[in-house]
Amino acid sequence: MSLPSNGSQVNNDPPTIDPTQNVGLSDLSAGSLTAGNALVPWVTFEQAQSNGSQQIVVRAFKNGAWHTEGFPVSLNTDPSQVAEAPSIDFTGPGRTVPWVTWDEPSAGALGGVHQIFASRFSAQAAPNGGTWVHEGQGTVPGATPSLNINPSRDATKPSLVGGTTTAGANPAPWITWQEFDGQTGTSSTSGSPQIFVAHAVPAVGGSCAGVKPARGNSVGKFCFQQVGIDRVQGPAVGQLDPSLNVDPTRSGIETDIAFTGPNDTVPWVVWYENSDSNGGHPSGLGLFNADITFAARAVADSNGDGGFHWQVVGLGTAGKTSTDDVLDHGQSGHGPYGECAQSTANEQACSLDAHPAAGLLQGNGAENPQVVAGTMVAGKPTTPWVTWDESSVNGGPHAVFVARLDAKGDHFDLLNNGQPISNTGLDSTRPDIVFTGNTPSVSWHQSNGGVTETVVGHFEGNAADPTFVLDTPAFATTPQGTSDVRSPLASTCTANPFTLDGAACPGGAPATVFFALTNSDSGVQRLFAGAVTASGCAVIVGCSATVEPQGSSALITGSLGYASPVGILVQRIVGHRHVNVGRVPFGPKHRGGLRIRWNLRVSGHKLRPGRYLITLRAFDAHKHVIAVAHSVKFRIR
Repeated sequence: MSLPSNGSQVNNDPPTIDPTQNVGLSDLSAGSLTAGNALVPWVTFEQAQSNGSQQIVVRAFKNGAWHTEGFPVSLNTDPSQVAEAPSIDFTGPGRTVPWVTWDEPSAGALGGVHQIFASRFSAQAAPNGGTWVHEGQGTVPGATPSLNINPSRDATKPSLVGGTTTAGANPAPWITWQEFDGQTGTSSTSGSPQIFVAHAVPAVGGSCAGVKPARGNSVGKFCFQQVGIDRVQGPAVGQLDPSLNVDPTRSGIETDIAFTGPNDTVPWVVWYENSDSNGGHPSGLGLFNADITFAARAVADSNGDGGFHWQVVGLGTAGKTSTDDVLDHGQSGHGPYGECAQSTANEQACSLDAHPAAGLLQGNGAENPQVVAGTMVAGKPTTPWVTWDESSVNGGPHAVFVARLDAKGDHFDLLNNGQPISNTGLDSTRPDIVFTGNTPSVSWHQSNGGVTETVVGHFEGNAADPTFVLDTPAFATTPQGTSDVRSPLASTCTANPFTLDGAACPGGAPATVFFALTNSDSGVQRLFAGAVTASGCAVIVGCSATVEPQGSSALITGSLGYASPVGILVQRIVGHRHVNVGRVPFGPKHRGGLRIRWNLRVSGHKLRPGRYLITLRAFDAHKHVIAVAHSVKFRIR
């Protein structure tokens, strides 16, 4: 189902949100400004302007239409700049306060260096329902507050989640990003990109005293506290910063964050490291130069900034304890950067890479991870679920994998019997993942005959060994050569304490997955959005079909949410068994009401009298089943 139902583009509210100008990266969340109300999608995105600048804007889908949220419309600290990579989530009492983070060059006193910024939505009687308020400690007099660990270093691609490490407390924004560090010097790109994390803490009387990084007072109501053990060389001699990089000599990029565990109080961060991006940073520690994906959780530690250190957990870390694989600076006695960086064997075990990294060249391996909290069993604590794309041979296609934390909590397990959930014949990249109630859904891009497509599906069935099922046909998406971006997901019933981890959807809303995608078939890159039911009944609406006997034929009826080829599976009922008779293809059908006259033949042969089970199915362009209706019993006399 398109949002809105007429399929019109999301980015259309001139002059700032100009539908004739390109949209770039987007992020999606679902929330409400009123506690307990049904959640609706809120999207933030990059909106280009005719003057060459790029603004960060926010819109929400309410009462069947998209509405711009907040004043001013642009969140930019400087509207003349090209702001990038926004991320959005809800925090505060009842998760009713939206926050957005992004990166933007900061002119003037900061010399055009890319900074991480954050703003919160203050609902009030104002245009577009409220105002956007910048938050964080100031950098230099007159400068807008920056979240950077070092404002002299370029920082980009932040990701935000609302969470708390104290059970029952209101969630606050936690943000992770990549920032150049690891060497002394004054250049904005000294060293290589490192992964950092910080979270908002209330400013006491406007003061950020005792908060690291130590700078000026808050410009609003919050300061941002860095998290982790100081372990990587900063710009100044003698300065160490709390990077999460396993190998600080490589580039740590494309990070994401979620809260899981009992009461959802454990932060998890995922990222990947490579040697060929951001100017090229091959390993200086003798580790892999291929793409390596990692996950780490925060563990209480009074010696770490913010009261935590980070512990890496991978596919091969079974049996490790809370004191193993710590990202420290030698405190654990395992070298200057921890056990995972001591050898390629250790690094492989610490990673989420489904295939051995040995022999892979730079630009190959596991990349672009995303993480979400969830559980497929109502009443059980959530665990981190991670998805990423990975190439197993040099120059080979990427495939999408999913893993979740094992019940023992010391390692991850691959799902889908260790196999990709994507079509292995098509290069598949940039996945995202979300929980709707107790159902995990995944989106990704696949390259098919030179056309990039967006696909959405979900896991269902036995929670111990779930099956992945496609929910939608493939949507044409902006070609990867133009824009290598995710199709972000959100849902009406994410796993957090306010939904009892998916057991109680706010406002009694139906379990629905929202997604966004870009398309440039008109020559302009436009933003669109859609929704699918978490049950997978969006293609064949309601998973419902009827088969009505009409003399020597039968009438098959139903409704299609998306245009797709359809057919039926025919099985003969013999006692308690269902014996396959065959399949009957009916070809492509348009979206909407479905009426098919069937001549009661299978492969040209007339069915003999008896009882049959008829199952209507929908397919994608590659003849893969993407939707199945509830089977209907049918008798031929």
